[in-house]
Amino acid sequence: MIKFCRCNAILSLALNEAGEGCRYVAKSETEDGVVDDMMNHLSTVHEVDAKELVWNIKGAMKSTRR
Repeated sequence: MIKFCRCNAILSLALNEAGEGCRYVAKSETEDGVVDDMMNHLSTVHEVDAKELVWNIKGAMKSTRR
């Protein structure tokens, strides 16, 4: 199973470099991998301190088959 979380599920008004809604998706085989990937994205792209959003990321996480 692959776990994933969409950036716009965490920051609904987040924009990408082109000024459009951010469509980034963090993916991993583990929950911790998704959290780490999304925290890195939020901090580097959106300049958000994601330490307080860990539970939001876990709550928005979904799973799919490979």
